[in-house]
Amino acid sequence: MPPLLTIVLEEPGTVDRETDMYRRLVAARLRFDSEFAIQQSQEPLTTQVIARLCQEIGSTYIVFMKTSHQLSANYVSSMITYLRNRTVYLAEPVIYTGTLPKNVARNELKDPYHYARDTDVYGPAFNTRRLADALQAIGDVDRSALYLSYRLYWSIGNVRPLPTGFSVASDTKAAIGLQLSEEALRLVPLIPAVSKPLRLYVLRFLVLFLRGMRVQKATAVGLAHLRELVVNYQLVELLGMVEPLQPFEAAWVRWLEDPGADKHLYKQLSREDIYLLFETGQAYGNQDLLLYELLFGEDIVRIGKSYLPRSLRPGHARPGSYNFYERPIGPKSGILFFDRPMQADDNAEHLYDYFRSAHPEYTEAWFALNPKSPDWERLEAKGFKLVPIFSPEFYENFLVSDLVVSSQIYNVRYRGKSFANSRFVYLQHGIQLNDMTDWLLSKYFDVFIATGQFEADYMGKLAPVETLNSGLPRMETLAREEHQPSHLLFMPTWRFNLHQASTEQFLQSRYFGAIEGLLKDPALLRFLEETDRRLEVKLHPNVEKRSGLFTFSERVVQSTLSYREAIRGAEMVFTDYSSAVLDAAFIRVPIAYYHWDRAEFFRDQPYEGRLDYEEEGLGPVFSDHTGVIDHIVKERFALQDPMYEARRRRFFHGVDPERINQKIVERMLAL
Repeated sequence: MPPLLTIVLEEPGTVDRETDMYRRLVAARLRFDSEFAIQQSQEPLTTQVIARLCQEIGSTYIVFMKTSHQLSANYVSSMITYLRNRTVYLAEPVIYTGTLPKNVARNELKDPYHYARDTDVYGPAFNTRRLADALQAIGDVDRSALYLSYRLYWSIGNVRPLPTGFSVASDTKAAIGLQLSEEALRLVPLIPAVSKPLRLYVLRFLVLFLRGMRVQKATAVGLAHLRELVVNYQLVELLGMVEPLQPFEAAWVRWLEDPGADKHLYKQLSREDIYLLFETGQAYGNQDLLLYELLFGEDIVRIGKSYLPRSLRPGHARPGSYNFYERPIGPKSGILFFDRPMQADDNAEHLYDYFRSAHPEYTEAWFALNPKSPDWERLEAKGFKLVPIFSPEFYENFLVSDLVVSSQIYNVRYRGKSFANSRFVYLQHGIQLNDMTDWLLSKYFDVFIATGQFEADYMGKLAPVETLNSGLPRMETLAREEHQPSHLLFMPTWRFNLHQASTEQFLQSRYFGAIEGLLKDPALLRFLEETDRRLEVKLHPNVEKRSGLFTFSERVVQSTLSYREAIRGAEMVFTDYSSAVLDAAFIRVPIAYYHWDRAEFFRDQPYEGRLDYEEEGLGPVFSDHTGVIDHIVKERFALQDPMYEARRRRFFHGVDPERINQKIVERMLAL
């Protein structure tokens, strides 16, 4: 007799049996062994593969999962208990994108839940026969649209989730979007639906598709189908869910509904406004900047950016009704600075320190930070005017401030005010070495701080009015402080494809193997001992929770220093791809690159590289373990190389180490 439920695990290799998810599935067999089965699919779950599985599997219900997903301890029991005595088309848990909460609150599922909910096939239990029947009609949609198309096809307007949770453990789709299979000819079927959750799901799916199109560039899905979706499901009415985090796509959806309205107000500036312009056809219109040229079936869509006088804006239309630019910045202005909530010592702190010294007449300049941050007491002792970040006081300060200055971009919105309609100076945390075009064009800023000609030239093609080639404030501090070398410094960055890796998968990754091999290298350890040196290893924040897996020792230590302290005290700094080493290069500390996975690094990242490290890098590049160890133990890093010095000057051209803060302040006070 076939089981009631089959759980299909999408896993191309050996199933990792140490994951919490797999162990919970196996444990459930003690109670429900005869009622559910686990089946592995080593091929990706495309629409066609799922259609075949529905024909092959004899269970009444089918669920799709990956071993990297998370599920509540009672997931299987809740499903089996619910399905055992009834016949339904669909049963689903509460779906999350982040970490599963301890208590699943199914009664509090409001519009934000439905819009943010992952709409892929993973997690819900489908009626196997009904899914097979539906696939005969909706088999031309991408797998990522099957859940939504299934509900539309069978008119399943509202679903009350079971009191158990499932998480895909990642919300990367919100950042990089969806790229559909070449076979997909439409997003979802055009079947009338009045259910608001279903319309929100359609909206999210469309937005993620449009976001992915900025990368994919071409699709077989036609423009007419997209317009029918927007009109049929009345999606413009729901755009309030989209604009806070995906403003670019919100403007796009508005244009799809009304192609005649080709100019869309995007961001207010001091002297003009930024508009997104949409056009179709072969002719190229009069746009300041052409951002994208995309192909939808046989239709060409061009998206551009124009700077138009503020006088052209009708009234004070979107994105806000109050003119937050009306009052000029002056000594009575409120100015709000912040870095990360739990960590200062970045560009905002260093600029704030300079600003309060150079302009003491600005008495309402505040620095926001979490009171639990280890930096709170230090900044309080320095005399910083502190406000708890994201507290009621913070938001009130934000509302009345004339300017916000930060090294981070957060979605700060309060009582009609946001960065779309108010002044914001983005100091950055790093330097744009990679092609982050899609991410940057989705963000609001009045000023973007660039560091040198390499970055300024890139940003000038995206935001020529907003870009300021001044350098980062923390670099002026580094250049001013005394440099006393006391250690070597290794700063590996992160790998996007390890976000959902289990401990076993992480230990088997090339990333762990390369770093661990270096930390334990006998020649390196011997060199450090003989020369009385120490190697400080500054792990990426995403790796901190796994730091116990690495082999540290007396001479190779996990660094607890701040980035500035670690770089200031370094005799040499090396990394794989982190832009943080450029701070060291700026103050002429030798740097090097260890690219152990150069062949696949950018293939697994959500961006493409722009810097040719071999031809433009500010230090030597090594692709193998032996090369980088040899460079260190033979102290070749101590030899000055005129080629790298010449590259350094070209890279940082335009940056005056003594006037970084002054240049930024002059620009921000003139907004």
